[in-house]
Amino acid sequence: MAVRRHNRMRVAHPLIGPVDLDCQVLLAPEGEQRLVLYTPPPGTDAAERLALLRVVGTEQFATG
Repeated sequence: MAVRRHNRMRVAHPLIGPVDLDCQVLLAPEGEQRLVLYTPPPGTDAAERLALLRVVGTEQFATG
């Protein structure tokens, strides 16, 4: 049976600022493999901030 660990972390993104994420780690019984899942916490603006990354990442800005 796998061991599950959970915590909340804050990621500092240079364009959208800080984003709080729930982090869940599922460990295989032998400890050789792990699955790390980051999700926006319910009731926060984290999902909206992550959605903003889709737009920010595709923006093309004119120079000079």
